[in-house]
Formats: sequence, C-alpha cells, structure tokens
Amino acid sequence: MIIHNVVIGKQTKNQQCQSEHKKIYVGCAETDLRYRELLVNGRQRWSFHTRNTFDFLTSDRSSSASEQWQEAAESKIRKSDGVMMVVSEHTASDSGAKWEIACALSNSVPIVGVDIRKHPDDNGSIPEKLVGKMTRFGWEWFAAFIDGL
Repeated sequence: MIIHNVVIGKQTKNQQCQSEHKKIYVGCAETDLRYRELLVNGRQRWSFHTRNTFDFLTSDRSSSASEQWQEAAESKIRKSDGVMMVVSEHTASDSGAKWEIACALSNSVPIVGVDIRKHPDDNGSIPEKLVGKMTRFGWEWFAAFIDGL
C-alpha cells in the first residue's frame, strides 16, 4: 500500500517549478556496465527526487579505439555539471575508470563515487582519488549530489 501526504492548496516538491537543467556524466569499470545502465535507464522514474532536471551522458569504450574513446569521453566530461562514477571491487584496477576519474578532477568537474561494492567495509577497493567522495546507490543520495551542483 502506498500512502501519500497531500495538503490541499500547496504544491508538493515535485509540482514546484524545476530549476536548472544539469548534465551528469556516468562512468564505470567495463565490468560494471549493467549497473551504469540501471542507473541511467531509471532516470525518468527517479527524477522526482531532485529539484533539477537532468540528463545522463555516457561513453562506451568497446565501440572505439582508446584514443578516440578518451577524446569523446573527455568532451562529454567537460560539458558535464558533475560526474557520477559507479564504484565496485573492479574500479580501482580498471584503467578506463581511473582515467575517467582523473579526467573529471583535472577539468575541475565535481565528482561522486556511487558505491555498489558487495563488501562496503573494504575501503581498499575505492580508487584513491574518490576517497571521501563516495555515496550510496540510491536516488535520495543522487538527488543530494545533483541538487548541490
């Protein structure tokens, strides 16, 4: 059963005028593409949690050579208002994911790591540059990042 609190005559948070439109780049290790797609494809359902409208940008490595992928990804990262990196046990050892993190930081784009690790107590699997910049997988936490941009 879903219960909503409705106050007649007042707009709910979701009815209020949307503010800025944000572009969020979502990166991940190559082995975590399914988690990235889950996050990106749920955007319409989850957009109710944030004040801002937003679009996700991604870049696939498998379809192009490394230099071409990096050039395309860097262009998208620079255009972004923020970067969300899906972080699993594989992220710290994935060269593409490490490059995406470094690219965001070198271009001064705000970044957050989205923790999908099976054992969150294992801090050794968090890439060094994302230590202290992690959040849980959940739209209430994504909204805090997006609305804070």
